Order: sequence, then structure tokens, then C-alpha cells
Amino acid sequence: MSWTLDIGGVCLTLTGADEWVGALAQAWPSWAGEKVDWEVQLLPDAGLPAPSQLYSEARPHFSGGNAFLAAPGFVGEIAPAQRHAVLRAHPTARLNDLSYFIRTVFALAAFEEENFLFHAAGVLHSESAYVLYGNSGSGKTTAAYLSKGKAVLNDDLLLLRPTPAGWKAWATPFGHRRHPALRSAPLRVLLHLRQASEDRLARISGGQALGELVANSPVINVDATRLPTLMQRWLLLLTEIPNYQLYFRRSNTFWEVLDAHVN
Repeated sequence: MSWTLDIGGVCLTLTGADEWVGALAQAWPSWAGEKVDWEVQLLPDAGLPAPSQLYSEARPHFSGGNAFLAAPGFVGEIAPAQRHAVLRAHPTARLNDLSYFIRTVFALAAFEEENFLFHAAGVLHSESAYVLYGNSGSGKTTAAYLSKGKAVLNDDLLLLRPTPAGWKAWATPFGHRRHPALRSAPLRVLLHLRQASEDRLARISGGQALGELVANSPVINVDATRLPTLMQRWLLLLTEIPNYQLYFRRSNTFWEVLDAHVN
């Protein structure tokens, strides 16, 4: 079976076991596409041991430009130069395990097209995307939940992509909360989150900003050969998009602070 996943024009064509590809197509029906950019093979391999941990606990390592993800029950390789990836997995692998591999492939595919897969939440406000980012526990999901009445692109992973009209933030099917129909919005501001006892906005130094942005660029930030280019692209984006530190309480009042300072 073959089915194409299209996120903001970055396309992965999934091929392999009917039950796996079919289940993913059923899980992500509104993300179906036609353009064939990358091929991702999903192959059951009963010769591998049964999984003993979540595949998402595996971290990619790089050699010769390719990425490798191995864990009990899983052997994955991604070859960006060939726009090809293959995952051999024990037949008992779960959809979440397959999704993790696809997410990793997508991060590389997006990077090859000068985009970012970004660990962040995106909230629609005044017809623009306000992107909330930070390490695990910083409050991305909490801030998205507190944004009552506002559409959420995604509460975990976004695609940031340049266009002739400026940067846009795109929803992805990866994550827990997202608007069922909203796909993209112009990127207005980047907000590094800090939970606090009061709502306030502060400037963030260039060095700190770059470090935080790189830290939340999954997959690419662990590849020493791609890291310099990743940093250069973030620096370019920061010349066009404002970036602040947002201190917020467990209340939606932080939007009042943003309205007062982000025009």
C-alpha cells in the first residue's frame, strides 16, 4: 500500500505493510497529498525482537549524512540525499512507534527544504500564529489550554516555513491538541515560555534566544554537520520575526500583556 502525507507542501510517501500504512492514512485523513518527494518504507520484520521500550526513547545518530534509529524491535535508516527512509520493525510495533519514525524523517525532509520542524505550540491570535516554545515542562500545552476561544495549530510540533509573503507556521498531525481544520497562519512572534507569578514580557538576548531555538529543533540539533546551517537559518529568521521571553501565570491574562506590547 502507498499513501502520501502532506504537511505544508513537504511530502512523505509511505509504502509497505497495508495494515500499517492504512492505519496511518486513517489516523491522518486530512493530511493526504499527491506529490511524491520522499519515500518512507515501513516493513514488518518478525526476525527482530519484540519491542521492550517505546521507540520514541531512541535518539537518532548520524554518520555520512544519514540518520540511524535503533532500539529493541526497530531498525531505522534515513538517507536525505536519496530522499528515502526505511524502518524495519517487529510486527507488534504500535502506531505511535511508526509515527515517531515518520516524525524524524519529516524533520530532515523539512530541513532539506530550508524549513524548521519546531518543538512548540502555535495559537491563532488576530489572524496570526503566536508560537510558544520552551523545554518540556515550560508550559506549552498549559498555555495553549489557557488560550480559551483561540484556535490551536498544534500544542507540540509546528512546521515553520518561509514564503514570498513572509514566514508561516503550519499545523502538523503530531501532538495532542490541534484545530481540526486550521492548517497555517502568518508567523507573528516567537515566545519563550517561563511559568511565573505574574504576566510580563521581556527581551531575550541573541545568544540565549539562539540556544533555546536550536534546543527545540528536534533531530537536526544532534547532527554536527547540519548544526551550523541550522544556527544560521535561525539567525536569519530572527531578523524578521520578534522573539521575547513570556512570563505567565495559570490564566489567560497573558494575552492582555501580548496585546499591549506586540503590535
